[in-house]
Amino acid sequence: MLVRDIMQAHPVSATLETRLPDLVRALQRRGFRHLPVLHEGRLVGLISDRDVKQSMTSVSLATQGRARDLLLDGLTAAQIMTRRVTTIAPTSGVEEAARLMATERISALPVTEGDRLIGIVTETDILRLFVRSLGVLEPSSRIDVIVADRTASLTDLMRVVEEAGARISSVMTLEVSGQREVVLRVTTLDPTAAIEALCAAGHTVRGSRPRETTPP
Repeated sequence: MLVRDIMQAHPVSATLETRLPDLVRALQRRGFRHLPVLHEGRLVGLISDRDVKQSMTSVSLATQGRARDLLLDGLTAAQIMTRRVTTIAPTSGVEEAARLMATERISALPVTEGDRLIGIVTETDILRLFVRSLGVLEPSSRIDVIVADRTASLTDLMRVVEEAGARISSVMTLEVSGQREVVLRVTTLDPTAAIEALCAAGHTVRGSRPRETTPP
């Protein structure tokens, strides 16, 4: 899946001259946490709700009364925005967006074609996709299989489960304490037959009881 498939297209933006009260209203009214800043159609910065709060706190600590209000009203996007912005292309994979957010400890990526802003992708978009990919929004059960033999075929695991009558909705592999673990989600609330089949085939299933998930 590509970034363009999950991004928020045509995001609300600010200009360099947008004043703090207007930034606050835009963030609060629409429930946003980030506002790209544009100048002559080009992306020049990014403002987060955190930037806004820090600016308001700094001014409030330094001044009081009418002077504080004037300073707050006079602050512009150009003064509080982050200028060094990490961006991503719409044709990049979603996993690249997740990697950038994790390694750079950021929660949003403007999506650009050249200097032109066409969207924004946030950690919420990534998390929403992750939850959907795991299949946890539907009635299901999770089976954790510890695979001691790293050459073991994932196809064989899936075959055992499906021959036991369970349908697999998602598969994920992890490294847990130096061991390879395969997390299977099956569309049944009683995966006993699948677990027994896996054990009979020589696989180790974590936990004595399956963990179940029901939709919210």
